[in-house]
Amino acid sequence: MTQRETDLERITSLLGQCLGRIDEQAYRLQQLGDDDEDFAAAETFEEAAATLQELIGSLLHAGERVDDAAADPIVRRALDEIIGELGVPVVVRQRLATELPKVACTPGQLAFAVQRALMLAVAQIDAGGEVTVETRRDGDNVLLEIESTCPAGVQHLSERALTLRAFVAEFGGACQVDTDGRGRILIALELPVALVSDS
Repeated sequence: MTQRETDLERITSLLGQCLGRIDEQAYRLQQLGDDDEDFAAAETFEEAAATLQELIGSLLHAGERVDDAAADPIVRRALDEIIGELGVPVVVRQRLATELPKVACTPGQLAFAVQRALMLAVAQIDAGGEVTVETRRDGDNVLLEIESTCPAGVQHLSERALTLRAFVAEFGGACQVDTDGRGRILIALELPVALVSDS
């Protein structure tokens, strides 16, 4: 990995963490009540989160394109980072496929998408909660599925995932978010496989 790629990955990680903290604060403010001042503050945080999302996208597209992204190490690294920052013990189950094809985006784009999906999935997880992360190939896509238990649920989860959906759509991917009403959250990323050159 070149120094430029390392720096870009570090910046992407830091910005992703910042976005997660802003998103979490917005959620907390929304829980305080429905008076105008608190709601306005929550909206401000959401707007700031969207701005950060655009900034990250701009940073990733500004540089020259590097090799397509290898999903295995990026998913493992992001999982270790996000779970390590939770501050509460949780049960983590991994079903990560090996030798997945590369994804048709930069490593920085993939790292950010995976980090954001994980942060959304575990935003309100309690001690003893469960997180299951699975990767596999499905036709022309690499699938990343994250399932977590959040007894209180995550309010406005679909709205909070809008920027992630827009981000992965930029490189041909898709994001689905679902809850079962009992505190189980599923976030699935469909990421296009990179085309193999004939040369």
